[in-house]
Amino acid sequence: MDLANMRENGVRSLRVTCLKCGVACVMNVDGYDDSLTVPSFGPRMICKACGAKGADVRPNWVEQKLNIPRL
Repeated sequence: MDLANMRENGVRSLRVTCLKCGVACVMNVDGYDDSLTVPSFGPRMICKACGAKGADVRPNWVEQKLNIPRL
């Protein structure tokens, strides 16, 4: 999945989880190009808690639920 597709689905941020210690955060990706893929962010992440390089990166699908139009 690239960022363009993710945005088309109502999601504008990534959920990033450290592979070593499990610390998680949400990262806004509004400033990044549509052609970047979600998995391409994983190897670049450095954990602020333990310093490990690499993370599990997924669209923050919780956002999608917040954008559902109400009837």
